[in-house]
Amino acid sequence: MTVTLLSGGAVEVNPIMAAMVYQSAAVFAAVKMAMTGFGVILLVVLARYRFMRVVRVEVVMYAVLIAYVGLLSYEYWMLREPIDFAAR
Repeated sequence: MTVTLLSGGAVEVNPIMAAMVYQSAAVFAAVKMAMTGFGVILLVVLARYRFMRVVRVEVVMYAVLIAYVGLLSYEYWMLREPIDFAAR
């Protein structure tokens, strides 16, 4: 979805990914999946710990899940209109 949106005029706001997105789609996809996978593994491993001794990391995982679902919903919303590649 990200590559489709970028080709339609969207902007990558993640500075790490923005540095790679215009170099190679394959590297961009690999790094994006690796960063996501590493983050999920880290959260699962730390799920029983407390963040700043206040909030369980398990709660943070649910917050990240809700934020990610929100991000995906926003991207689907942006894709609701067909992208006119001929106009680019």
